[in-house]
Amino acid sequence: MLGLTVISTTPSFATPGDLDTSFGGTGKVITAIGSGDDTARAVAIQPDGKIIVVGYCSNANNADFCLARYLGTGALDTSFGTAGKVTTAIGSGGDSAFAVALQPDGKIIAAGNCSNGNNDDFCLARYLNNGTIDVSFNGTGTVLTAIGGGTDTARAVALQPDGKIVVAGFCASGVRTDFCLARFQRDGTLDTSFNGTGRTTTAIGSNFSFALALAVQPDGKIIAAGTCNNGSNNDFCAARYLSNGALDLSFNNTGWLLSPIGNGHDDASAVAVAPDGKIVLAGSCSNGLNNDFCLGRYLSNGAFDISFNGTGRVFTPIDSSNDYVMSIAMQPDGKIIAAGFCSNGTDNDFCLARYLSHGAIDTSFNGTGKVLTAIGSGADVARALALQPDGKIVVSGYCSN
Repeated sequence: MLGLTVISTTPSFATPGDLDTSFGGTGKVITAIGSGDDTARAVAIQPDGKIIVVGYCSNANNADFCLARYLGTGALDTSFGTAGKVTTAIGSGGDSAFAVALQPDGKIIAAGNCSNGNNDDFCLARYLNNGTIDVSFNGTGTVLTAIGGGTDTARAVALQPDGKIVVAGFCASGVRTDFCLARFQRDGTLDTSFNGTGRTTTAIGSNFSFALALAVQPDGKIIAAGTCNNGSNNDFCAARYLSNGALDLSFNNTGWLLSPIGNGHDDASAVAVAPDGKIVLAGSCSNGLNNDFCLGRYLSNGAFDISFNGTGRVFTPIDSSNDYVMSIAMQPDGKIIAAGFCSNGTDNDFCLARYLSHGAIDTSFNGTGKVLTAIGSGADVARALALQPDGKIVVSGYCSN
């Protein structure tokens, strides 16, 4: 089931980090979409304050793209799709949406991977503001595009200022899995000015490199970030591309970086770019016993920013067991919000941490800088984070009923 929670940051009668009880009466909303499991993977806030949640939902045979739209009160927006919900079949089998982007004209782009009958390809769907599929996009409203020669798994989408659509993920090729990106024109066709084909792949490290997050800098450069194997364990990794799809060699002299945070597995799943051009990667890192929230901040040239916690790195245990960052966002005041899921000893709950701009935990947020929130009756897995204009924090994911 799709799970949502809204956290207050500057309310009148509550402290920052408290649940916003004006949302769903409790600060929490759980919504059944399909006939089986519903997995929310991305969230975005429209200019009118409505909340779009995107993921994939199972039906009797496989899974489809699914979307839900909520009013600021937490109620489903019945002007969207059917009673606030939309499902879309794209490929010949399972369709999994992992990312969402909102166009300035109000159209909604969902991106993920869909079966072509043999393996998965990148796929997109575009919707009008009322939830109807936009048939001006590739003639059908959907796109299914092979990137590599095997399974292509899309995990992130971003819009350039010119309206072009960038999708990032990882593609299997022989014995390796590598970063891969594709760029599409506004009409859904591949943009061949991007690397000559509209597609590019980048091998980082040994064995595998998984791009899981994406950001477009104000200068048009594209940053893909995720997890890569160094031959012994996993490290944070990122690649930066020029607008033509070539690697930006001013970034770490190679166009990419493989960056150890701790002494074990370091798995990045989120990226954000600050107004000053500094780049924050976030994920989970092993402390030798379990996993903690961890962040790395880099200068625009790819070097660690040692003004961030003295080393460019931050580790934060949230609870007594495994803690995983899935999404980050930067507040206008420079504070960094990280959201994900954390073990409470029995199952998982939604969890957040807020950091000051120099990397210290922000103790004005819930008194400790951390929040752990149970949503459903079982495991709760937060996957996405968005900030409202009023500073409230929306977290979405999926929850066991």
